Amino acid sequence: MLLPVSATAAPASPSVFRQSVDRIMLSLATQNAVASATIRDIYREYLDLLVIDGYTELEDALGNGGLVRLPDDPARFNVLPRVGGLHPIGEKDLENQASYIAARPATIGCVLEIAARVHSGPVEITSLVRHSEYQDALRDTNPNAITSIPMHTMGLAFDIAIVNTPIETVNEILDVLTVMRDAGDILFIGERHQVVFHVVPQPSRLGHFTEVYSRALAAPAILPGSHPIPFPALRAPAPVTAASVSAEVIDVRPTDRDAAAWWAAVDPDGVDASVRATLAAANRTPQPQRLALLASGPVAAGFSLLAGLITATWRIRASRR
Repeated sequence: MLLPVSATAAPASPSVFRQSVDRIMLSLATQNAVASATIRDIYREYLDLLVIDGYTELEDALGNGGLVRLPDDPARFNVLPRVGGLHPIGEKDLENQASYIAARPATIGCVLEIAARVHSGPVEITSLVRHSEYQDALRDTNPNAITSIPMHTMGLAFDIAIVNTPIETVNEILDVLTVMRDAGDILFIGERHQVVFHVVPQPSRLGHFTEVYSRALAAPAILPGSHPIPFPALRAPAPVTAASVSAEVIDVRPTDRDAAAWWAAVDPDGVDASVRATLAAANRTPQPQRLALLASGPVAAGFSLLAGLITATWRIRASRR
């Protein structure tokens, strides 16, 4: 059962807390600019493909697996969705609030992984999926909703609020986000006006986060009604004027030649010593050198495939392409 945030979660010294949070947000100004530009660059061409226009379409996506709800027992995963108080999830449509406590499977998996890495307190979530009509209404009161690439309407973003969170937990959340950003897992923006961390999964990690979701919920790896998303390495052909085709990825296996690289990417513990050594070296290397190492090592083919193939559920509408 989802419960509203308790008033006892507020810090004991509001003025000191506000000053600390403000310093954190100001310190993120440069990385915010980089993250914002990167999000625009990598997701712009998929906006028309993935955007959810209205509430009916949102409900359809929930029905066919394109969107999934946050677990009904979020506290078990150290997640606290804000369903009451100021600015709750779905505040513009509270009658249907439950439908907005949802996102793409990979996005929910990303929420769960971040929360699992935070040990000093729960991670409060204030926004997940929105549809375009909701986003338009929100622009009147939230300047952060005025963006050329509204990731919430694609189901690919969530906001971590920190106004009800002790400062030690705020710092831990920031540390977790920074580590995951540097590892190439996520992009995030510190929104000073709303006092939230706006988080977006990296395209190359959508498969991983979908697996996190599937394992956490004991769900099948591919949900009914699923479709592949055509990221650069897996570009879908142009639609035929008179007909459209929907495809479902059921299983992907490597060729014999690439088997070692594949299993190195998806199961480092199950590969031979030489491949495991390459992965260990990559994990000990700073991000720029790590990318070069992986690109030249035996796991290159596996990571390339993961970057291009998304096994989450996506709704592809050929008529809009």
